[in-house]
Amino acid sequence: MIIVWVNKRDWKTPGPIVNMALYNAGSFAQLGYDTHLCIGAGQASDTRSDLENFYGITPMKNFFVHRVPRYRLGGSTYSISVFFYAYRLIKQLVQKDSVAVFTRESGFLFFLSRLCKRYENVRGFYELHDLYADLSWVTEKKSGHYREWAYEHLLLPRISGIICITKAQQKRYKDLFPDVPSCAFPLGTKPMPSYASSEEKRKRRTLMYVGHMHGDKGVDFLLEAARRLSGENVRIVFWGGKANMLPHLKKRAEDLGVNNHVKFVAFQPPEQMHRAMALEASLGVVMLKDTYYNRYLTCPVKALDYLSHGIPAVGSNIPSVNEVLKDAGTYVPPDHMDSFIDAVLGLLNNPERYAEMSQRSAKRAEEISWQMRAKTLSEFAGLIELNGNTITPN
Repeated sequence: MIIVWVNKRDWKTPGPIVNMALYNAGSFAQLGYDTHLCIGAGQASDTRSDLENFYGITPMKNFFVHRVPRYRLGGSTYSISVFFYAYRLIKQLVQKDSVAVFTRESGFLFFLSRLCKRYENVRGFYELHDLYADLSWVTEKKSGHYREWAYEHLLLPRISGIICITKAQQKRYKDLFPDVPSCAFPLGTKPMPSYASSEEKRKRRTLMYVGHMHGDKGVDFLLEAARRLSGENVRIVFWGGKANMLPHLKKRAEDLGVNNHVKFVAFQPPEQMHRAMALEASLGVVMLKDTYYNRYLTCPVKALDYLSHGIPAVGSNIPSVNEVLKDAGTYVPPDHMDSFIDAVLGLLNNPERYAEMSQRSAKRAEEISWQMRAKTLSEFAGLIELNGNTITPN
């Protein structure tokens, strides 16, 4: 079987989406499959060097990255060129072997449905990151929501199966599309070697937040927490967000009197982020606000990063965070400051508890690594033709 992963974003786009596509696709290659990633070209650069030095991925002979220039019209770029390229590539590959195609791009669903209809040995899968097929939970509906609703209702029944990133999401889609095979598995971890003992990490007394700086990600909450924790010699590193957001955040930190206890770093290459986490972090923070999307539809990538480094995490007690961290997490009610402070200090001031949670974190990382995800997805892709299996790993 040959694997093709399709992602419309440009190569080296800041944020987690391209990283996730690379880790998803690269994990299939690690299992021995010939794997092709079709992606926007981005700025000219050496792909092999980018894999190693930007993304921290070892190049493999069976991993092929196809960087496709996106159409430009005025100041806008369009992804249809990536989709046409992937469509033609799959038609070539299917002459050699069966092909499993994965994408999170709704714009590619039309092409995917045509491929599944035309070729018996093409299996196409859509990775869901939302719930557009039922918009009852959306308070402010936009035209794009209705377009996605139409895509899903028209085209999901015409492909081989859907991949959900939470169990709650899978349950809802099974209700909506009972005849469409489904698989539920969180996005993956990348277990990292540790160059410091758990006690050395604990003594750093540093919380690390990774990701976008949107309000519903808990940034406001953490800045207020920094004020409370500064007297306990605890600092917070914020890693992510766009560079133009940092002056505003730094000003807020200064107004709160915590500018000496926080650090802000804009989005950097994943390899640099992992290096910083290995050298600086004691704890990870996943304090998502309790919204419908955060509760049921998201797989917090930041939690996966913390697990990858075997550091304990403190997170909101909501289903999506629980599903990723399991017993490696310390949970508090969203937006409950006293509980959060108690949880942080309860770990940083207790060497035995900290060491225990570090071990749980490393164990959980192995359970949901990218390679484990690729094994589950390859099993799903191979089994659905036989019996329409629904797979929901722990």
